[in-house]
Amino acid sequence: MRTPLILRSAAATLALATVLVVHPALAETVTLRFVQTNDLDKMEEKDGRGGVARLAAAVKAEKAKPGTTFFVHAGDAISPSLLAGIDKGAHMITLLNAMGVDVFTPGNHEFDFGDTVFAERMAEATFPIVSSNVRGPDGGQPADTVPEKIVEVGGVKVGFYGLTTETTVEVASPGAITFAPSRDVAAEKLKSLRDQGADFVVAIAHEGVDVDRDLLAGGMADLILSGHDHDLTVSYNGKAALVESSSQAEYVVVTTVTLDKTEKDGKVSVEWRPDFDVIDSATLTPDPEIGALVKGFEDKLDAELNVEIGKTETPIDSRRATVRGTEAAIGNLIADAIREAVEADVGIVNGGGIRADKEYAAGTVLTRRDILSELPFGNRTLKLGVTGQQLWDAMENGFSQVEKGAGRFPQVSGLVVEVDLKEPVGSRVKSIVIAGETLDLTKRYTLAINDYAAAGGDGYAMLRGSELLIPEAASVLMASQVIDHIAKTGSVAPKVEGRIVIR
Repeated sequence: MRTPLILRSAAATLALATVLVVHPALAETVTLRFVQTNDLDKMEEKDGRGGVARLAAAVKAEKAKPGTTFFVHAGDAISPSLLAGIDKGAHMITLLNAMGVDVFTPGNHEFDFGDTVFAERMAEATFPIVSSNVRGPDGGQPADTVPEKIVEVGGVKVGFYGLTTETTVEVASPGAITFAPSRDVAAEKLKSLRDQGADFVVAIAHEGVDVDRDLLAGGMADLILSGHDHDLTVSYNGKAALVESSSQAEYVVVTTVTLDKTEKDGKVSVEWRPDFDVIDSATLTPDPEIGALVKGFEDKLDAELNVEIGKTETPIDSRRATVRGTEAAIGNLIADAIREAVEADVGIVNGGGIRADKEYAAGTVLTRRDILSELPFGNRTLKLGVTGQQLWDAMENGFSQVEKGAGRFPQVSGLVVEVDLKEPVGSRVKSIVIAGETLDLTKRYTLAINDYAAAGGDGYAMLRGSELLIPEAASVLMASQVIDHIAKTGSVAPKVEGRIVIR
């Protein structure tokens, strides 16, 4: 967590420095309330917490209070999820439309299915989409989005701008869409909104913690509503506030701002005070209307997905820290399945593509739902012809951000790799053995990998443009290959077996 968390109605009472202190001739006092969610791509609750129905209850309760309430989504909605693998996130747009989002800024997962699907989903939204640093294929503003937004409340102008992480080009599949530098755009938009008379500026930043901190320290907004890191964070430095609401609506942070605007002789003074309320969604009763929509979507899936495919004889663990930081039994299972399906020498699966974040006890009967929950992106397996040098470089990339829990961490099949994480990035791989022989940098190998990484996703740029040994049009869904792999024998027993040796 970035800063000590300030819980329930913490009194952040230090007033923001004013533009000019004067005796008021004209005064306005308004209450602004920001109900925030971010990284909410799963519609259902888990263990009595999170999900859109509980979030909707929070939004409805806050909007019933005096003052003006904005429901803000800071990105990552349409993917990844079980149903998103089928309808490319259309159900989430339907749900958000029903919930009445006031401002939405795209996250990196809005681009998981390419630029065409992004455009389709944004066109379906009935809520405002504020996107300041995303550039369409023609270099212009993407259709159905605006670069900034101003709302007037009781004589006070509230300005919004939105940022999508620049790393989207690595961690998603944005196609011809590009992303301008977030810090530069933030400075431009702050000036633009202030020039238009904005008294209070809100940045919706689906960005990493480093960018968030720079925006806060630089005063690039009065309030920064962040996403992407899945943190539960409240920070106030006396001039600006930074908030992030965990993920999956497990917690909902409500930021209430009491703003006093005075004017005398043409000179305006603005003072504001923030108050933070962190709501554990387990304390909320799900909204019945949104809950009914969720159930309808869930019923649609059940018949097809609740089909048993086989049993795991050993425990498997797909929790985020496991698949992004160490050899994982489930990673071995998936990498083996895709390598065997295309008869490749080596298989690599980026750990960030394994998403269910759960544990399965030995003896668990696996279903289609389980596998599609683990592999929700709809990725296909490609078979590439690569050199030993490319494989070495791929492994260096895979272990380059282990400390950050990055999704590029490689789960592997057909090789043993030894790494030293104390070494500098780019010098961490110490040895690679394939089929009992030391990797030959000049030799040609065949590689099974998903289409996302093959196109350079998660930093695997060294694989881009490699020889394609199976036409992409003939490629098969990874999830289908894993399902077939398990169903073929009726039981599997994956385990950690020393494929990845970390010093």
